[in-house]
Amino acid sequence: MEFSSQVRTFFLIMATGIFLGILFDTYRVLNRRFRPPWFVTALTDLAYCLLAAGVAFTALLAGNWGELRFYVFIALLTGLVMYYKLASRRVVQLVTALLLFLVTMWQTAKRVFAITIIKPVLYATRIVLWPLRFTRRRCAAWYRKWRPPPSPPPEEGPPL
Repeated sequence: MEFSSQVRTFFLIMATGIFLGILFDTYRVLNRRFRPPWFVTALTDLAYCLLAAGVAFTALLAGNWGELRFYVFIALLTGLVMYYKLASRRVVQLVTALLLFLVTMWQTAKRVFAITIIKPVLYATRIVLWPLRFTRRRCAAWYRKWRPPPSPPPEEGPPL
């Protein structure tokens, strides 16, 4: 394998390490924010490991046709260490701010939906059904007077 392709593979795998660090920090922020139960945490840990393995494998296939060499491990570790030393704190802050923004936008969208759709429908229903509120009581009283409740069935005598 030529030296230039090894350098290209090194940088590709290093970028993969940085990407996996960003992915892990995103997962860590989401896990801290939502505090899922232990079995959901176990499943999402497994999902992250499988996703990370798939991403690393895909990058390795794209970089050098899947040849596993020692410099590949060094590149992956270098990318992860560089990311955690230089950018992890900022990415966690960015992901936290983005999550807060998305939660705020979701709550705002729910309020706008309630104000523009739900409340007008409720008010229209109340207005339409308002006259029936009074007539229901009068109709029930009239029906009771017009049609008294049935009398209890006669008791049966002793069997013959």
